[in-house]
Formats: sequence, C-alpha cells, structure tokens
Amino acid sequence: MISLLARFFCKSDGKSPAQLRTAYGILCGAVGIGLNLLLFLGKFFAGTLSGSVAITADAFNNLSDAGSSVVTLLGFRIAAKAPDPGHPFGHGRAEYLSGLAVSMLILLMGVELAKESLNKILHPALVEFSWLVIGILAASICVKLYMAMYNRSLGKKLSAPALLAAAADSLGDCMSTSAVLVATLIGHYFQLPVDGWVGVLVALLIFKGGIDAAKDTIDPLLGKPPTPEFVKEIENLVMAHKEISGIHDLVVHDYGPGRVMISLHAEVPA
Repeated sequence: MISLLARFFCKSDGKSPAQLRTAYGILCGAVGIGLNLLLFLGKFFAGTLSGSVAITADAFNNLSDAGSSVVTLLGFRIAAKAPDPGHPFGHGRAEYLSGLAVSMLILLMGVELAKESLNKILHPALVEFSWLVIGILAASICVKLYMAMYNRSLGKKLSAPALLAAAADSLGDCMSTSAVLVATLIGHYFQLPVDGWVGVLVALLIFKGGIDAAKDTIDPLLGKPPTPEFVKEIENLVMAHKEISGIHDLVVHDYGPGRVMISLHAEVPA
C-alpha cells in the first residue's frame, strides 16, 4: 500500500533528496494515523464485547499510536523548514524531538496498561469469548506487522529516528496483541482468568519498546560521537587532496538526519 501511495504523493520529479525524504515521512505519518484509528475502533469494540481489560487497553495503545503518528508527521514538517536567523543550521533536530515524544507516549501507555492489569489481577474475571473478537485481534496483528516492516524499511532508508521508533512500537504491538489473543484462547478453553497477567506482560513489552526508542533519539540530541566508519570517510575525502598531509581536531555536529556540520584542522607542508 505504501509503495502504491508513494507513486502518487512521493514523485521524485523536480524534488531534492531532502524534499523527497520529507514527503515519505509525511506519507508514513498519515498512513499510521489512519491504520491506528481503524485498529482502535476494532479493538475497542472487541474489548467492550468481551469485557477484556487487556483488549481494551490494547485498543487505547493503538489510539496513542495514532497520536504518535501525528507527532511524527509534524516532526517531518518542521524539520523541512528552511534555516532562519533564529535557527541558522535548520530545524532538522525536530525529527529527534518527535521521535522522543513518540517514545514518551509509549512509556505513558505502558504505565497506564500496567495499572489496569494489576487491578484485573486483584479482581479476576473470565472474559466473554467470541470468534469475532479473535478475528479482530488476528487482523490487528497482521496490520501492525505490516506497519513495522514499512516503517523500519523507510526508517533505515531515510535515516529517520521517528520512523524507526514507530517501527519498534508497531513490533511491540504485534507481540502484545499476540499475547492478548493467546490469553483470550486460554481463558476460553481452560477457564483460567489470565487476562490481567497478560496485560502486565504486554505493559512490560510496551515499556521496553519505549525505553529503546527514547535511547535512539536522546543520544543524537545529547551529542553522540561519530562512527569510526564516518570518521574514516571524512579522512579519505580530505586526504584525497595532495596539498594536505594530515588532519586533526575533527569535530562533527549533528543537526538532524542528513544535516551534519564538520570542522577540522588540515595539515599542510610549510
């Protein structure tokens, strides 16, 4: 679906690589909003029908994902703005901030789900079984797996932390919804009220995904060192000039994906 939509909304005709990158980011954000809202409606209906706190919490997790997609979309829009007197190096770090905001939403949802699940453990009750509910959960797993794949693929292609954070969140949702599906089947066939315990497991998975996503965006904001491969690439480019005999004091400033400011001292013969 993303490839089909990209043919209409991400045409490369006359667009710079930065403009094309922004178009892909906005497209992924818009698709994420639509799919997550559909998943929320489906799971909320299933949770209401079955009386399952795990399914209902999973539904609100998808609603928070829709909010995350809005943040991702806005992040790409802001990052695409041209440099101005107040931001001479551009607005590229807005992508890191949007990725951080997404991770904070993930962590918040993990905490809320844990609270609801602990309450269900203290007051256990079997959930109502329905094959419609099973079908909704299975479809949700497939949709989230697809979202994880396209966000991860484009995130790596575009070096976009916000999309990689969304991919990690979608993969976590696959695992959490799978756990909810298994719990529903166990509750029906074995009459075991495991809904709350599975909710806690889902909360832990969501929390881990949020921590990993936060780390990926906090590191460049704080200023992580360049990779040895990137340093070697810079050295090779500079040393390709025969007038230069060496370099030192290399400093790399990251102002967002694709926006790197480099300074160094070049050594030349006397």
